[in-house]
Amino acid sequence: MKTKITFYLLSIFLYVLPFHKSLAQEETFKSELKLIIDNDIFAVFRDSDRYYSYGMGIEYAFKTEKLLGLQHLFKNKQDVFYTFGAKLEGYTPSQVRTFAATPEIEDRDDFDRPFAGVLYGKFGITYTFQRSFLKSEILAGLIGPSSQAGEIQTWFHENITGDPVYDGWQFQLEDQFIFNINSTFIYDFNPNYKWFHTYMGATANLGTLYIRATPQAGFRIGKYNSVATSSGFHNSILLPKKHSEFFFKFNIETRLVAYNATIQGNLFDDKAYGVDDLNNISWHLSSGLYYSINRFSINFIYLWSTGVLNNIENHGYGTFNVAYRFD
Repeated sequence: MKTKITFYLLSIFLYVLPFHKSLAQEETFKSELKLIIDNDIFAVFRDSDRYYSYGMGIEYAFKTEKLLGLQHLFKNKQDVFYTFGAKLEGYTPSQVRTFAATPEIEDRDDFDRPFAGVLYGKFGITYTFQRSFLKSEILAGLIGPSSQAGEIQTWFHENITGDPVYDGWQFQLEDQFIFNINSTFIYDFNPNYKWFHTYMGATANLGTLYIRATPQAGFRIGKYNSVATSSGFHNSILLPKKHSEFFFKFNIETRLVAYNATIQGNLFDDKAYGVDDLNNISWHLSSGLYYSINRFSINFIYLWSTGVLNNIENHGYGTFNVAYRFD
């Protein structure tokens, strides 16, 4: 009798042990802090600042059991996490050095797009599923001199990069409040492939900053986690505590734009330096290297776009992200 009991207990132990080991392997951190640096100085063959000139941001992602009842949405979800963030962005015209040296500006026709500083905060929530995720956020802030984007670019040029100081910031878009709701859905076509997979999705932006729809598709090559838990899709807080990722990601998207406040100014009020002309269809490509191990993630992505203002103009910039996860 004792022999049978011992045998049964041993069998149960051997069965449960791998299960607990699996749970330990999938244990995740509760928080993540990320720093974001965007700059067209990272672009190859850059000769001057233009269009999206720079950006600096910080994001804090966290997991919690309850928050405003949002945890009850989507009963079939696998996980949910939340994000707070803030970002400053600076936009400049093309040929900015020539423009800045012009002693007198007649009207908005003197530049292809206005100087614009954007400062905003955001709150986001991400729901993950077996082979997809839904990411939504609310963004609020302002465009205009109060963002201090011009002063910060001037300081960097004088003290860090040695680039010319652009006097044209006095012609930037006037102060205005911005509010946007943004949502992104991504679906993985072949989640069981170990070294190569493809995905497709879309992003929708609605508010006083952007009104646009963006279908997208792409692929990854290398060692990676699922789209729902990967650093390549801003879901790295869900990576297991013991893990490693190293992969190349390529993405292509088409932006169908109805309004862009950084170019056109206030949606409800005609401002002095807003530009009316806007190409409603533009193409955007990105390619990047992503590395993540245990608590740490780092990636560099090069982004290239064409057709934002017209069919022949293009623009490139790079973004550098570093993230650290903790309990």
